[in-house]
Amino acid sequence: MSPSLASVVRRLRFHQLELLKVVAERGTLTAAADDLHISVAAASKSLAEVESLFGQTLFHRSVKGLRPTLDGARVLLHVRLLLNELQHMLDGLGGNRQAPASRLRLGMPPYIMETVGPDLLKTLLDRLGPGTSYAIAPGNWLRGLIEDLLEGEVDAVITLYSQPAVEGLDLSRLVIDDLRDEPMVVVAPAAMAQGLTESASWRDVAGLPWIMPAAQTHTRRTIDEAFSVAGCPLPRPVVECPALLASMYLAVAGVGLAVAPLSAARTEIAAGRLAALRSLQLPDTRLVLVHRSVALMSLPALMEAREVLLEVFGKA
Repeated sequence: MSPSLASVVRRLRFHQLELLKVVAERGTLTAAADDLHISVAAASKSLAEVESLFGQTLFHRSVKGLRPTLDGARVLLHVRLLLNELQHMLDGLGGNRQAPASRLRLGMPPYIMETVGPDLLKTLLDRLGPGTSYAIAPGNWLRGLIEDLLEGEVDAVITLYSQPAVEGLDLSRLVIDDLRDEPMVVVAPAAMAQGLTESASWRDVAGLPWIMPAAQTHTRRTIDEAFSVAGCPLPRPVVECPALLASMYLAVAGVGLAVAPLSAARTEIAAGRLAALRSLQLPDTRLVLVHRSVALMSLPALMEAREVLLEVFGKA
């Protein structure tokens, strides 16, 4: 039976939440106690009190240390969020009264930071004025950015989105706002494209040099699936690169074929430095704004930014 909210509010302390977080990070009570400048006995007693309060074992004990149980992992997700939100509140109360009244932490992958990001932030500053400052938190992969959002490391994420990339994560507390569709295209260096017809198939390009996203990314899995469906072997990449924009510029340099968002590749295609192999079709992805549903109530700056972004991108 789960404890009541009133019981938890009366008995749970923030220092106990901090202990759970540090134990999970450090893996032993001794290391956690050292980090928190308390005795091991005090740490052990505090952990036992929290487990008793929740009525669950939160950590597996072994000679190798402590490892979160399934229930512990669920609790830790919310613990990190609560502690991060507390820090966010303290940051908003502190110090310089001449500073902006609020601060919005936006998670973005490199592609967004280098393409959409500058215009997006300029639009927010022009429309909303200096009352809010913005902190950009970089991340290479969608899954990691969403995990940061769930744990309160960032207030919102602006990213290219694909559902399969976040399978297994609890998205029930998130709102995903579509900003625009983002077609993905296979691009080839101009010299390499001269040997290909307009109807080039996946089999035709399997033996060519490829610049591939990292193996664990959704884009890489999508490319691999396209080759598999065509019944041809997967190409061995000459370069693995986690950044879409960097991959595109490697293609411009003549290294090999790459996959890039069409919006980023248009200039290079128009200049004749790249050719889009449109016969090699890939599913579109989406540019989205993702945030926790409760954040709109606690962060007026996020509500204002969301309204501006939806208006600017024509989805309001």
